[in-house]
Amino acid sequence: MRIWQKIYFVTLLLFLVMLNAGLFLAAKFLFSYNLAQEKQKAETDCYFLSQNLEHDFSILERNGRYQENVVKLLFENYQAYYKKQDILLSLEKTGRTEAPALRSNISGGGKRAEVFAEQNLGEPYQAYRICYQKRLTDFEAVWQALKRMFATISLAMSVLLCLVLYVFMRRMLRPLGRLNENVAQIAAGEYGQMAYGKDPSIWAKDEISELSQNINQMSETIQRQIQTLKEENEKKQQLMDNMAHELRTPLTSIYGYAEYIRYAKASKEETCEGLAYIMEESRRLAKMSEIMLSMRLYEKEGHMPETVNLYSVEAHLQKILAGGLQEKNLSIRTEFEVKTAFAEEALLINLFRNLLENAIRASNPGEEIVFRTFCRDKKQVFEIIDSGIGMEEAELSRITEAFYRVDKARSRKDGGVGLGLSIADFIVKKLGGKMVFSSSPGKGTKASVILQLANKDVKSL
Repeated sequence: MRIWQKIYFVTLLLFLVMLNAGLFLAAKFLFSYNLAQEKQKAETDCYFLSQNLEHDFSILERNGRYQENVVKLLFENYQAYYKKQDILLSLEKTGRTEAPALRSNISGGGKRAEVFAEQNLGEPYQAYRICYQKRLTDFEAVWQALKRMFATISLAMSVLLCLVLYVFMRRMLRPLGRLNENVAQIAAGEYGQMAYGKDPSIWAKDEISELSQNINQMSETIQRQIQTLKEENEKKQQLMDNMAHELRTPLTSIYGYAEYIRYAKASKEETCEGLAYIMEESRRLAKMSEIMLSMRLYEKEGHMPETVNLYSVEAHLQKILAGGLQEKNLSIRTEFEVKTAFAEEALLINLFRNLLENAIRASNPGEEIVFRTFCRDKKQVFEIIDSGIGMEEAELSRITEAFYRVDKARSRKDGGVGLGLSIADFIVKKLGGKMVFSSSPGKGTKASVILQLANKDVKSL
């Protein structure tokens, strides 16, 4: 059974029960009220009759005519008068001397109702008791008409309610049916499907519209997550393909040289040259494994930022990069407007080491590399600028991809493994910053790293 049908029948049943209960209570109230009025009228009539009889009896007694037959004739006149009103009167002689008392009662129900009242006369006529009895014929007719009227009202209201409630329920819950159809399409994988329109201005302000908005948001979130997963899978697949390619070349060479040394009659000089190549390729493979392992460790481990002295980081980098700088007769000029950074020292050293190594490979002998930092818009900016070979604009968007090389032959010759900028980008994201590159062929490259300032430096701005 559909939800609108359940709501329809439950609402209809409750309304009919309440309607008929209300009509029943109203009829019962009117019936009881009219009976009470008839009972009060009977008591009033009985009381005044007793008063009139006492007065008549006193007159008869003063005239010496207070006799049984005279009393009977007098009362017959009263009976004849009230009989025209469908009221039966009787005068009983009880022989008791009780105090005057008025009693009344109603017998029967809607089909046959009667009101009965009796009143003892006062002194010295306590031996007489007048009885008043009236059948409520008109009241019975009114009661039957009232029941028919209430039954007609109940039937008419029930039919009207059935029609109005049906139209109202179908119209009000129509968006729910449409929502159900669209959600079924979303469940089938069509995450671009909107649950109930996308323009909030056309929605009613009710729970169905709120549910629709939530489903739309859920659908968009799922779609974004699926797209992100697809992109991540594509990146992982690309990484695996690149890694397989990068491993295949040195491993093939290592195997070829090893096989040549083992089976060929190579001279001592050729053997040393082959072993040197094997050692060089092995060192590059070991470096690649070390870098990828460090990336995994950085991803798993938590890091607590701290205030780092940049001159200490610069001194450490000078020692690490001394060999590469001396080999190409390069120098690093530092310009630090801010002496500290809010990060972790080991991550900063690894980050700038990779960026500076990349700058060293790209620089021509005898040139100068600029390493500077300054504050801008409550952020700390690091820039590493070289005057080397530079890059094309199209290459800048891919240089942080793992194993991507602008000049593959030059990178291999310099011992690069194609992961330096990739791990640098990973560290910057780990520190909550961003990295931007700008470059021109033949004019050099500028790498900019934007990080959060240390708290004390922010307050001083």
